[in-house]
Amino acid sequence: MNSKTNGHSVLKALCAVIDDTGNFRFALMAVLFCDVRYMMPQLYYSLVSVVGVWSVYLFVKKLIIGQGIKKIRYRKIIYLFLACALISVLLHCTTHLAENLFSLYMIAVCLLMFYGIHSEKSNLRIQKEMKRLLDAIVLVSTFLMVVGLCVLAIFPKGIHINGFDFGIHESRFVGVIPNANVNAFYAVMALVACHILWRIKKADGTLSKKLKIYYLICIVIDTLSVFLTDSNDTLLFMITYFCFIAFYTIFKDFSKERLRYFIMRFTATFLSVVVIIAMFVGLRVLTQNSVSLMMTSGESKSEISTGIKTNKNGSVQIDDDTDRSTSNFKHENKNIDSGRFVLWRQALTLIEQNPIMGIGKANIAEYGQNYIGTIKYTQLGNFKYVDFHNGLITIIVSFGLVGFNLFMIFAITVAKTMLKAIFKFRSQCEKDGNVLVLIIAFCAAYCVYSMFEAALLVDDSYRVFIFWIMIGFGLSYVFKYAQKAKTESPEPIESAIDRIKSKFEESSPKK
Repeated sequence: MNSKTNGHSVLKALCAVIDDTGNFRFALMAVLFCDVRYMMPQLYYSLVSVVGVWSVYLFVKKLIIGQGIKKIRYRKIIYLFLACALISVLLHCTTHLAENLFSLYMIAVCLLMFYGIHSEKSNLRIQKEMKRLLDAIVLVSTFLMVVGLCVLAIFPKGIHINGFDFGIHESRFVGVIPNANVNAFYAVMALVACHILWRIKKADGTLSKKLKIYYLICIVIDTLSVFLTDSNDTLLFMITYFCFIAFYTIFKDFSKERLRYFIMRFTATFLSVVVIIAMFVGLRVLTQNSVSLMMTSGESKSEISTGIKTNKNGSVQIDDDTDRSTSNFKHENKNIDSGRFVLWRQALTLIEQNPIMGIGKANIAEYGQNYIGTIKYTQLGNFKYVDFHNGLITIIVSFGLVGFNLFMIFAITVAKTMLKAIFKFRSQCEKDGNVLVLIIAFCAAYCVYSMFEAALLVDDSYRVFIFWIMIGFGLSYVFKYAQKAKTESPEPIESAIDRIKSKFEESSPKK
């Protein structure tokens, strides 16, 4: 009897875990965060398949049967965009149909279950999920940065294993993530998460001294990592994030009645932007030079080379002939655009071939070979993939001008809603530590970042999903403030006048 009861309890608990959309989102983010598709593709796609089946179950139960989809804001534009994307895929169904359908399904999950988090019933539960996710990002990302810095300290020349470089690659810090730009984004996301959590916990009175020390340590480690990666995209992300906050701070109480102060405020904003840019660029150069000097000094005292490479049989050996002059962070691009202009020109050629409905994400490589002859690839180990390094261009190529226009209508509508809210509900934002302002600053910075990375929508990566769930978190604050203002709003002036007038007429003596 007890065994049956225990079994029933375990099954009930398991069902409760599976039915929780927050657990699904957390699990999918964990799989995407680990992103081992290029090192262990079988493991990666097995995990994605399991989480994919889970998402289908929740999609049917929560969104369709439970009618949760009806509560998602601006859903009609989303439907039109997804329908357009489906037509684009079907028009080119003879090539890579399964891959295109999978990509489209991931976009639907991203928009309806991550962005759509704002439609769930409890704002308190949404905010708890946000804090849990941000705490995990800070902890795991900072831990990875620490491990990567340890690898760099032990092996200043880096380690080359199975086609991947760890520690340092092309004079850029990669740590344990064999891609400097991705490594930089993980670090900068941890920085933003630290900042948001600091403000949340300060507002609700839970920011202890230990937490302050913990966040400060994480900020130092992650900032160091961002600077050593020498990622211009991520540096631009940081600059945009803090410039947006400076802009809001200066203009938050601006009104038309004080237009004479506009020039003064604009000048202050401009100077703030200049200072922020100079500060980050200067700090990056100073950090890179200091660490390079430390590494050079350490190498000069050591007689053992730390160049590591892997033989064909998989064994790792020390390479004593490694050039020590490359052990620095003075990374120099061969051209200012890092090859992006070539990619964008190739993308325009593909757009000219299918301007209206596009060709589908999975067809880019094959159509590139057909229409361009040679298309620029990004190489990761033994894998090649096409990356236009521009989120909007990728959407146009994939879904044409029709899909692009629908996406822009949706994006501008959401942006307008969130921007209006931080000024309309300014007092409520300040009570919550201006978390909504920080979320919008992150989204603005990410949009600028996505102009140089294919990380806006058409990519099943951690970066894309964290962006859309952050928008969902932001909208949950917007609608919470709107609902609170609605319940606490005073009686309209016209109704008050009519009420007073009717009472006066009742009390006046009749003739």
